[in-house]
Amino acid sequence: MKKILVSFLCVVVVALLHAQGVYMEMRMGTAGGSGNMNGLMKVYSQDGNSRSEVNMNVPGMPAGLGSISVLILKSNPGTIYMLNDKNKTYTEISSSSQNEDMKDFPQSDYEVTLIGKEKANNYNCAHVIVKRKGSNHATEMWTTTELDGYSDFVKAKTQYTGKVNMYRALEEKGAVGFPVRIKSAEHGHDLQIDLVKAEKRNNPATLFSLSGYTKNESAAKPGAAEMQEMMKKLQNMTPAEREVWMKKMQEQYSSHPH
Repeated sequence: MKKILVSFLCVVVVALLHAQGVYMEMRMGTAGGSGNMNGLMKVYSQDGNSRSEVNMNVPGMPAGLGSISVLILKSNPGTIYMLNDKNKTYTEISSSSQNEDMKDFPQSDYEVTLIGKEKANNYNCAHVIVKRKGSNHATEMWTTTELDGYSDFVKAKTQYTGKVNMYRALEEKGAVGFPVRIKSAEHGHDLQIDLVKAEKRNNPATLFSLSGYTKNESAAKPGAAEMQEMMKKLQNMTPAEREVWMKKMQEQYSSHPH
């Protein structure tokens, strides 16, 4: 009887470990252009599904306009769902054809240069520069294996993680691990992302559901791909330009209510 009980408990423990998801918080900041921006990205991952919530404070913009939520679902991995949590609508974009930031290219396309071993956010890390062939854009990463269960965090799908081929390219250069610091130049701004929290936990299924949302078919409002580009352009606007843009957006939304 005791052996049966022990066996049963082992099965339960293994099942719980496999069911466990991850949660991360990353501090984001930019400098350059017409002003600085800062914010927080929250990432939830469970059973192959990922959800990212980005809230950026943009100089000259009202609170909330810099908020974006993104879903990537295991059932439909080729699609990115951009959520409007306020209006309970979503827009679909292709992760392969319309959003190269989220795409995982062949391993041979990633050029990884190992700078050295450094400390970042209290972790011993490999400092690398990652560049994709045919692109002038380079990303600096500080990856570590000291984060407990780092391989589970790496699987969470974001612009910088969840890419199997890129992960293999890092591993080949001795830089396997989770990036606890990332630096990237984005449209004249230096973006830095730092991990501030990482924990294993069971995330509710409601975080990865489109239940209660309706698909946004309106061409009158900016689409998901344009929304990301719009946020980048806003960084380079002067306060006067932002004011004009905000007035146009207010007029557009008031004339096309949900």
